[in-house]
Amino acid sequence: MSYIIIKMVKDHNREKELPVIILDGEGEVLEFETLPAAEDMRARFEINSDSGYKYRIKKIGENHDTTT
Repeated sequence: MSYIIIKMVKDHNREKELPVIILDGEGEVLEFETLPAAEDMRARFEINSDSGYKYRIKKIGENHDTTT
């Protein structure tokens, strides 16, 4: 199971928030193995945001397949 961070960007034309997935330096989705690691990075992003962006964490990689 992994976690990703999503930046919520305000669309001023439609007055709606648009989700933007955070990428790493190589253009790949930035993933975290643990929730505490993702929470720590999310907090850093919010503290350093000059524009007041909010960030959410989403759990990914759940396997819903019950067959073996």
